[in-house]
Amino acid sequence: MSKRKAEPSQRLAKRRRGVPAFGAETEDDRVNLASSLSTASAFSTRSVPSTGPMPNLSVLCARSFVTNLRALHETRDDWEITLKWLKLMPDNLVPKLFAMLRSSCPQILTNAMITSYFLRGPSIILTSDVPAVNRITILAVAGAGNSLHELHLTGFAKFADSVFATVLPSTPSLRVLVLRGCAKVGSATAEAAARSCPLLLTANFNYTAVPPVALVPLLKNCSDLRVLKLAGIPNWTDATFAKLSSAVFQDGTFVLRNIQTLKLRQLGLSDSSVNTFLARCPNLTRLDLSFTHVHRPFPAVLAAATVEKLSLTSTAISGADVVALISSLPHIKSLALGALGGGQGSSVAIGNTSAMTMTDQTLESLTDVLKHSEQLEKISLVGNTKLGVTSRRGGALEYFIQCVGRKCKYLNLSGVHHLQSLHLTGLLPQDTENRPPKLEQLILNNTGVDDDATPYLACCSNLVVLELAGTKISSAGLFSVIDTCPKLQTLNLTSCRSVSVTDRRRFFEAWKHNSEET
Repeated sequence: MSKRKAEPSQRLAKRRRGVPAFGAETEDDRVNLASSLSTASAFSTRSVPSTGPMPNLSVLCARSFVTNLRALHETRDDWEITLKWLKLMPDNLVPKLFAMLRSSCPQILTNAMITSYFLRGPSIILTSDVPAVNRITILAVAGAGNSLHELHLTGFAKFADSVFATVLPSTPSLRVLVLRGCAKVGSATAEAAARSCPLLLTANFNYTAVPPVALVPLLKNCSDLRVLKLAGIPNWTDATFAKLSSAVFQDGTFVLRNIQTLKLRQLGLSDSSVNTFLARCPNLTRLDLSFTHVHRPFPAVLAAATVEKLSLTSTAISGADVVALISSLPHIKSLALGALGGGQGSSVAIGNTSAMTMTDQTLESLTDVLKHSEQLEKISLVGNTKLGVTSRRGGALEYFIQCVGRKCKYLNLSGVHHLQSLHLTGLLPQDTENRPPKLEQLILNNTGVDDDATPYLACCSNLVVLELAGTKISSAGLFSVIDTCPKLQTLNLTSCRSVSVTDRRRFFEAWKHNSEET
């Protein structure tokens, strides 16, 4: 009997289930929501002369070795001699060389080669990008023993919790433990870390399966812990967090005095749980609450903690509360306020402009606060689709760029669809000395800018990265920008229809050819 075809609504539901929630796949320390709108990115890059100090001799030798490794590998005698020299390499140089090899020629690295020559020294970094790394490789890390201070195992989603838990008892001197993306890491590993690694300063459990209650011994035993990252762990809810809270925070004298960095991104926690946690971290400097159920983080706690980096992307915090909170943080250096009102990255809310809480009025009030901040270096307003709705020319966006944006090194306005070229007039020189904006990275993907923006972009002579994906900018306009931006190394021209497809990935070559012709 033939199977009945699924109804259209069922087929649509299946397709929807395959689409990740808004923001679910982003990197932790990068908030660029709009960049994921295009499936085929078109980055054009070039190398510019270095103005920094000359690399030391060991770095130059390592670069030469990596460049010639394939040739050495092809000749048996040369390869045997090479392996003998690798055995003699000082432990402190091993991590740097191994990092270069992972990046340039991971296919040459075999399990035997990795375990024999590179699992030593103060730092070991293994990633799932290296095909040869397997369960045996990870278990061999235990051989590093007391000399190991940093262990990074990232992206190993298939290996069992017990594999990682087996390694840690052999590394009592560990200070940094990063298990990001090891999806099966859970209670056994967290408890092994607490039991065997009392000197831990950093614990990164992002995108693992560590439940809240498994952190109880870690928080109690690792009193020097400074960095705790828990992003994207499933089943972290107010109910499961209550078990951690009752075991640790019921004691009014218990304080996580050394915690400086706390990442709770993409956890299903609301104000009650988050504020309970924050109240026990009086010395926080970096906090990520993006994609949580937070409506009102405790401003008094954050102000007392002198927070320097704050991420509230896709939370339901009101505009008034955002302004009040930021005004209490005079030391802020990095601020991510993307898609406010998005509600934990809900695709329905993101597509609904009325759900957004960052309006032109809110931005004006925020600018009044931030324009006096001398320390702010990085700000993201990505995906705030209400901005620019009430004033297409001038208004809040121009005021913000003129008073705040130009003073930062990093500015992300991707997905602010009503941003027009004239809003960028704030990038023009503002004083008699004609000092350029400080901007080194400017992201304007999927905005309304076109060639009218080129005079303003050309003023940003410190630019290193410029992203203009999905805009109406043309080749002619970009040529004049590159002419005045000698430090520019990366251009994102994905879906720029006024730039030919063949030039989008090699635009610097096209610019050079155009310069020679003219």
